[in-house]
Amino acid sequence: MNIRLKNAVIMPKAGAEAFRGEVQIADGKIVYAGKQNDRMYFAAEREKDCRGNLLVPGFCNAHAHSAMTLFRGIADDLPLREWLFDRIFPLEDCLTEEDVYWGTMLAAAEYVRGGTTAVADMYFFHDTAAKALRKSGMAVALCCGTNDIGGGDVKEHLKTMESRYHAYEGKERLKYILGLHAEYTCSDALLEGTADLAATLGAPTYIHCSETLKEVGECSVRRGMTPVEYLHKIGFFDCGGIIAHGTYLEKTDIELLKEKNVTVASNPSSNLKLASGVAPVYTMLKNGLRVALGTDGAASNNALSMFREMYLMSCLQKERMKDAAAVSAESALSAATEAGYAALGFNGGEIREGKDADLVLIDLDAPGMRPRADFGKSLVYSADTSAVLMTVAGGHIAYEEGQYEIGEKIEEIYRNTERCIKRLREAAEKRA
Repeated sequence: MNIRLKNAVIMPKAGAEAFRGEVQIADGKIVYAGKQNDRMYFAAEREKDCRGNLLVPGFCNAHAHSAMTLFRGIADDLPLREWLFDRIFPLEDCLTEEDVYWGTMLAAAEYVRGGTTAVADMYFFHDTAAKALRKSGMAVALCCGTNDIGGGDVKEHLKTMESRYHAYEGKERLKYILGLHAEYTCSDALLEGTADLAATLGAPTYIHCSETLKEVGECSVRRGMTPVEYLHKIGFFDCGGIIAHGTYLEKTDIELLKEKNVTVASNPSSNLKLASGVAPVYTMLKNGLRVALGTDGAASNNALSMFREMYLMSCLQKERMKDAAAVSAESALSAATEAGYAALGFNGGEIREGKDADLVLIDLDAPGMRPRADFGKSLVYSADTSAVLMTVAGGHIAYEEGQYEIGEKIEEIYRNTERCIKRLREAAEKRA
């Protein structure tokens, strides 16, 4: 669909000056982003008057477990290990493909309601998750989270990983990233085998890493090195990649990650809620390491709001460094947009010609955006998802003023997710 968004205030990217103008979209791409030009002909099938509201780039959630929306609110106020092993893993053992579909659809609704247009999703039943998320037009990176903590044949794990990687090659706005759950849930053979596979394919990798002090301490005792040092040693990051969390990184870790062009997907809300810690984002950025933002899953966050992540990313660093100037609003907005897109290799994160049409219309009459001062700072420090009027993902209007166009009716999503979690709870109780 060709779309014209006129009479908008456009902020092309984090830190850029906003201007009054219009955006034209054709075949999912931005073909014009500039001053208002009512004399210029554009064959738009849909023309929207933005009424002077703010157009910003769509957000990229660089670390999520989408279908974990099913577990929202049922494993709260627990430390990570107990949360994961005693509550979450037993429920996940009972997951079906249908559960993942409806849980992911619920996440898709929450994503587009909050302006998220790209996501790195690490969970089960990849094909099903992709089917659900792509209905909204979002750009989707399916991140492998394999582990062999419960056993399994390493060769089969690697064979499956390689097969999936090739199955998604060349697909538009959809890709598969090799990876593992974490160093502590995988055998040496699987970790090293994945590193070798990534080198053979010339592919980046993805893994949870240095999330808790316990994880780093145990790895240091067991291996005589930090998780980052070990993964670097075996060549896990030789083709670049992403680590989720990075809550406990030494300066040497940061240097090694930068050397290998690895992005840290920071998850401030989840890390706070699980009392895992506060990542050294200021130090990462100061040393030139790219930092993106993610929400983690709704079972540990519990929201999928990039607004909240931006706010916490900035404000936690101010407290950590005892410096109110540390990690500006612009840095947080950049992490939530262009840094995430760059890390995942998608063509978005800013509003300009040639980029994918991933945009968010922000209500400048929302209380949190008044008085009208610095739009970027207001987005980070005072706005929330309620300020989102419209989300355009890949040229598809996925959300607009209370209406969802994501492939399923919102009432059906709610009904089916309630049914799925009821069955999962009953199944887990029977196994206990």
